[in-house]
Amino acid sequence: MNAATPHKLKHSAVLRSGALALGACVVASTAGCSAKGVAVSADPVAAVRNAAVADKVHTAKVATSVTMSVDGKDQLFIGSGSFDLDKQIGVIVLTIPQVATPLEEVITPTTLYLRRVGQEAKWRWVAGAKLPDGDVISAGYTSPVFDFALLRGVTAGAVHYVGQDTVRGTAVAHYTGILDLDSSAAESSDPIRSDLLAASRSFTQKTIPFDAYLDAQGDVRRVVAHFTFPAEAPAHGEVQIAATTDLYDLDTPVTVSTPPAADLVSASSAKTTR
Repeated sequence: MNAATPHKLKHSAVLRSGALALGACVVASTAGCSAKGVAVSADPVAAVRNAAVADKVHTAKVATSVTMSVDGKDQLFIGSGSFDLDKQIGVIVLTIPQVATPLEEVITPTTLYLRRVGQEAKWRWVAGAKLPDGDVISAGYTSPVFDFALLRGVTAGAVHYVGQDTVRGTAVAHYTGILDLDSSAAESSDPIRSDLLAASRSFTQKTIPFDAYLDAQGDVRRVVAHFTFPAEAPAHGEVQIAATTDLYDLDTPVTVSTPPAADLVSASSAKTTR
C-alpha cells in the first residue's frame, strides 16, 4: 500500500519517510445486566454507537498497531501519540518495518503531514482526498477520529457482547460485530464521509469485522478493525490488515497543531516525493 494506492501499506510508509473465553450475559430487561467489572448494555448496538459520539471523549493519548499480512508474511507498524478529538487533529510517531528512523505524522480529516523524526525541519503533506482509501489506513494506522466514525455505522443485530477484559489496566466490556462502510459514511459528514466512501470503493469488502472495548463510563478504550483488499503483483491473493487503536489518559490536556506554512515543503515538492 502506498500513498497513491491502498494496496502497499509498507511502501506507503516508506515513501512517506523519503512512508479476541467467550463471556455470556443473559439480558432480561432493557436496563441491561451487570457483569464483573463493567456493566453490560442490553443493547450492544446502542452501547457502541453511544461510545462513538463525537464529543464524548475530548482528548486522549493513543497507541496504535497495524499488522499487515500478505503472502503468509506479517509486518507490524507501531505508533504512539495524542489526539484532540474536539478539533479532530492528532500526532503520531510511527515505527515502520525495515526503516530505521520513525516517522512523525500530524493527522487531520483533510490533510496528512509527515516528516522523519529528527531528520528535517520541513513537513511534507498530502490531501486525504487524493488517497484512494481516504487515508483510513494508508498512513500505517487508523486514527481515533476514523475509528469513532466507523463505529457509528453499526446496525441492528450486528453487535454482541463477548465478555470482560482490561485495556491498559482499565476494566472494559468487550463487544464484537460487523460494520458497513457505507452506513458509517451515511452517519458522518464531510470530509470524513468522503474518506469512508473512498475506502468503501477501495477495499475488497465493505463490511468490516471489529471489536470495541468500552469502560465503565461507556467510553471507547480500544478498537480493532479488520480490512481486506487485493494484493498487488508480485504478491497474490489479498492483503489482510488488523488495525488496533488504544485510547488512554482520556481528557488529559494535549496540544496538537498543524505545522506552520513556513515549515512545509512546497505543494509541488510534496507531490513529487510521493
